[in-house]
Amino acid sequence: MHNKWTISIVVAFILGIFCLTPVFAKDQMKTEGAEVTYSNEELKSFIIANAGLYQLQQQAVTQIQSMESDQQKREVMETTNQQMLLVLEQTGLTADKYNAMGQTIQSDTQLQEKVQTIASDLFQQEAQQ
Repeated sequence: MHNKWTISIVVAFILGIFCLTPVFAKDQMKTEGAEVTYSNEELKSFIIANAGLYQLQQQAVTQIQSMESDQQKREVMETTNQQMLLVLEQTGLTADKYNAMGQTIQSDTQLQEKVQTIASDLFQQEAQQ
C-alpha cells in the first residue's frame, strides 16, 4: 500500500497538483503578509495527504460521472468528504491547516521546490525498499 501512496505522490506532483481546490467550502485563512515556515515532517504530511485526497477526488469524480441521481451524487460527495477527513486525520493535519499549507505552497516558489524535493526523496526511499 505504501508503494501505491508513493506512486500517487509522484503522479500528483507531476500533474501540478499545486493548483489545489479547498478540501471543504469554508472561509480560507489568508497567509499573505505572514512569514510561514513548515518543518520537513509537516511538508511530508502535506504531500501524503495531498496524494490521498487526490486519489479520493479522482475516484469520486469517476463514480459521479456514471450516476444520474442527484441523491446518489450527494451521497458519494458526503462519503468522499468523510474519507478526506480521515486521510487528513491519519496524516496529523486538519482541513484548515492543509488548506493553509496549500495556499502558502501555491504562492511560494521556493517552498514549491522544497515540497517537490521532499516528494522526490520519498519516492526514492520507497523505491529502495
